[in-house]
Amino acid sequence: MDGRGSLQGGIAQALEQGAVVVTGNQRAARTLRRGWDQRNRDLGHATWTPAAVLPWDAWLTSLWQRLVVEGHVAQMILNRTQEQVVWQTVLEADEELASLRGVDSLAAMAAEAWRLINSYDGRQRLRGAIGNFDTRSFQKWAWAFERLCHSEDLLSQSQLEDRLSEVLESGIAGSTWFGDHAARIALVGFDRITPAQQRLLRTIQSTGIAVEELQITVPTQRQTLVEVEESQQELSLAARWVREFLEENPNATVAVIVPALEAERREIDRVFREVLAPELEDIRADSDTGPYEFSLGMALAEIPMIVAAFDLLRWVNEPLPLERVSSLLLSPYFAMTAEQRTARAAFDAFELRKTRMLRPEITLDGLITLMDKSKRRQHLSQLLGVLRSTQRVASRLQGLDARTNAEWAEKMRELLAAAAWGTKAKETSVQFQTRLKWESALDELATLDFDGVSVEFAQSLAALERIAHQTMFAPESRDAPVQIMGPLEAAGSTFDAVWFLRAGELSWPTPTSTNSLLPWHLQRELKMPGTDINLDSNHARRMTERIATSAGTVIFSYAKESSEGMQRQSSLLSELTLETVNIPDLVKEEPERTVLELEQVADTAKVQPLPDRVIRGGARILQLQAACGFRAFSEQRLWATELQSIEPGIDAKESGIVVHQALELFWNEVKTQDALRSMTREERAEALDWCIAQALQKSAEASATEWDEAYMEVQHLRLRRLLTDWLELESNRELPFEVKLSEKEFEDVHVGPLRLSVRMDRVDVVEGGEVLIDYKTGQASPSDWLTSRPDAPQLPLYAILSQADQLQGVAFGLVRAGEGLDLKGYAVTSGVLPSMTRMKDAATLEAQVEQWRRVLVSLAEEFHSGDARVRPKTYPGTCTHCGQRLLCRLDVSLLEEEDEQEDSSASEVSRG
Repeated sequence: MDGRGSLQGGIAQALEQGAVVVTGNQRAARTLRRGWDQRNRDLGHATWTPAAVLPWDAWLTSLWQRLVVEGHVAQMILNRTQEQVVWQTVLEADEELASLRGVDSLAAMAAEAWRLINSYDGRQRLRGAIGNFDTRSFQKWAWAFERLCHSEDLLSQSQLEDRLSEVLESGIAGSTWFGDHAARIALVGFDRITPAQQRLLRTIQSTGIAVEELQITVPTQRQTLVEVEESQQELSLAARWVREFLEENPNATVAVIVPALEAERREIDRVFREVLAPELEDIRADSDTGPYEFSLGMALAEIPMIVAAFDLLRWVNEPLPLERVSSLLLSPYFAMTAEQRTARAAFDAFELRKTRMLRPEITLDGLITLMDKSKRRQHLSQLLGVLRSTQRVASRLQGLDARTNAEWAEKMRELLAAAAWGTKAKETSVQFQTRLKWESALDELATLDFDGVSVEFAQSLAALERIAHQTMFAPESRDAPVQIMGPLEAAGSTFDAVWFLRAGELSWPTPTSTNSLLPWHLQRELKMPGTDINLDSNHARRMTERIATSAGTVIFSYAKESSEGMQRQSSLLSELTLETVNIPDLVKEEPERTVLELEQVADTAKVQPLPDRVIRGGARILQLQAACGFRAFSEQRLWATELQSIEPGIDAKESGIVVHQALELFWNEVKTQDALRSMTREERAEALDWCIAQALQKSAEASATEWDEAYMEVQHLRLRRLLTDWLELESNRELPFEVKLSEKEFEDVHVGPLRLSVRMDRVDVVEGGEVLIDYKTGQASPSDWLTSRPDAPQLPLYAILSQADQLQGVAFGLVRAGEGLDLKGYAVTSGVLPSMTRMKDAATLEAQVEQWRRVLVSLAEEFHSGDARVRPKTYPGTCTHCGQRLLCRLDVSLLEEEDEQEDSSASEVSRG
C-alpha cells in the first residue's frame, strides 16, 4: 500500500500523449509532478520529459507570457501587489475617502470584488446595477481602475480568462496557435468551474483542442462514521487511529482533513505530536522531522526568522518596543553565537528590562550606549560590533531621498547583512527555504516600480510587510506519511486513508459569505457563492463525495458537543453509505499506564552554609521565607527570579519609589510638625513641587516627545494632590513630632544567624519615644504583621532593631488617594497615631515586639539552614504571583489533603 507515487484516473496516459494537466490548486500540481517522476523511476528510465502539470493561475500566466513574447499582445499582467497599488491609487483619488487614515484594507476588498465580478462574467452588468452607497462607490472605483489599466497597458490577473478568450476568438495569434503549445487539456481537482473559466475552455475547444476533466477516484473498501462526545476526544481518537493504521501499513499515506484548519492548527499539532511523535516533545528536537506535516502554510510575516528581519528594518527609522528588542537579543537569527548566548540573556534580564524609561522602547543608538556601559561589555563585544555596523548602515539610509523600491530592496539587503541576520553555522533546509522566500518577497517589492513612482524608505518597508503578510510559506513537502490539510487542498490527490474531522452540522459545510461591495441582486443573478443555499449545498456535497472516493479507507467524525453547542452529523453525509462504528471497534484500548512505585531517596546532602557577611535582600528575605521556604531559597539563594515585566509609563513599583523619595526630600528640609504648620499653602505647594520634580527627574530625563512631557506633567499633578492630602493628615496629628530619620540605611544588622542591610522609611520622635513608619502606596493592614508567618515583616523587623522601651508606636503610612489615606498601626497610648489598632496577641507594644523577635529569628534560622520546603502559606493566594512554579512543581493534592485533615480535626474539636 503506497498512495504517494501513484497516478490515478488516466493522468499518466494523458501526460504520455502530450496533454497539459491543469489542476485546481498548487498542492495537486506538486503531487502529480512527484507521481510522474516516481513512475518513471519505477519504470527504470534514466531520463524523461518533465510532466506538463500546472495549477490554473500559473497556466494562464504562461499562456499570456507566450503571447507577449511572440508579440501578439502587449499588456503587462499585474501581480497581486501591483494590483493592490493600482487600487490604492484609485481609492486615494476619491475625495469621499479623504477622511480615511489608510486605504490598504479597502483596496484588498475592492480587488476581491473585482476578482468575483470577472470570474462570474458580470463586468458589463455591473455598470447598470442598482445598489446602496457602498456598491455605487465600488462601481465608480471599478471604472476608474479599468480606465487606469487601459491607459497604462496593464491587465488584472482576474481578467486573464476573459482576455485570453478574446485573443483566441479574434485569431490574433493565428488559428493554430494554441494547438502548437498543447495537444490536449486535462483538468484535475476542480470542485467548481467559474463562468469565466468555462468560457475560456469552450473557446479552446473551438480551436480543435480536446478538453476533458479527469475524475480521480480510488476503489473504496471502507467508509465509516464515528461519533464522539466532545472535540478534544475526536482529535485524540483520530491521532490514535492514524498511528495504528501506519503501524499496520508502514508505506501508506494518510490525509487528515479539517474544514477550519487554520483556527485549529496549534491544537492539532499538539495532539498529533503527543500521540504520533512524543520524541518531539524534547525542546532540542527538530520539529521538522515528524511523521506528519501541514499542507497549509503560514504567512511569511509570522515566521520567526522574518519577524527578526522586520524588527531590524524598523529600527532604522524608529525606536523598537523593549519586548521586540528583547526578542532580538535572544533570537538565533540576529548575530547569535553560542559563546554569547548567556551574556545576551543576562543583559536582557538584568539591564535592558530594568532601564528606566517612560515608554518601553529604545533606539538602536540607545541600545549601543546602554551596552557600552554594561558590566558585561567584554562578553558582548561581538554583538556590539554588529550593532555599530548596523547603525552605520542605518545612518546612511536615514539621509537618503525617495527612490525606487528596487533600490530600497538592495539597501534592506545591505542592512540585514550588516546585522548578521539569519547567519548560523549550519543552516537547516527550512531556514534556507525561508531565506529564498524572503528574497522572493524583495523581488516582488521591486515589481512595484512599474508605475515609476519614487517612495520613502518607510513606504517601501510598509509595502514589503504587506507582501509578507499576503505570502504564504510552507516548507517543501517531506512526503511525510500523514498530511494535514483543508478540504480544498485535497482536491486532485489520492491517499491510502482519509480521516475527515469536524463533520458535524455546525462545522461542515463551512458558511459562505457574499461580497459587501457588489449589489446583492447582481450576485444572486450571477449565482455567486453565498447567494443560493441550494447551489452552495450542492458544491459542498460534491466536495464531500470527492473526499469520500479519494482513499480506500475513509472515516468521517464529529463531536456531539462542540464549542457552538450540541450537534448531529452533517446533512451532507446522508447520501453516503457510511458504516457507523463504535470507538472500541475502531482503535485498540489504550493500555493502562504502569504506575511505578515512588523511589524514596534519603536527602543527606547539606545545603552549603551562608557566608559570614551581609546577605543581599534585606527584609524581603524574611517576607519570602514566611510565604514559602522554597520561594525564599530560589529567589534569594539560587537567584532564580522571573523576568521583570515591561510596562509603559511609571508602574506601581516606580510610583511608590517616587513617593518615598519626594517625602524623604520634604522632611529632610521641613523636619518638624511645627515647621509644617507654620508654612502657608503656597510655601507648602512650592516645596512639594520641588521635591516631586527631584523625585521624577530620572523619568523626566527619559522624556523624548511632547506626549512624554504631558504624561510627566499629569504625574506631577497627581503626586501633588496626593502628597498635599498626606501632609494635611500629618499636620493634624495630635502629638507634635520631629522626623529623626528618613530613608535611613542600616548596613549590618543581626537577626538570629542572618546579617542583613535594611532601610527604614521613617522614624519620628514624639513625646516619650519614637514612632516607626513604613510608607505604603498599595493595600496594607496591621494584620499583615501577625502570625508566625507575617505577610509584611518590615515594620516588625524595624521594631526589634529599635529600643523597645523607647518605642511609642509602629504604623503603616498609607499614602493613597481617597478614603484609604491613613496612618494606622499599634501605639502605646491614644493620640500617638490618628488610627490606632488594638493588638490581638500581646498586652503591650513591648510584648508584641518580643513576640515579633521570636517569629523573625525563627524565619531567619529557617532561611540560614536552607529550609526550602514547598510550603505556601495560603494556596492559591501565595502562589498567584510566584515565579517559581516551574521549579517547585507544587503538588496541590497534598495541600488539599492537609486542608481536609484540618477540617476534620476542627470538626472533632467542635463535637468534643
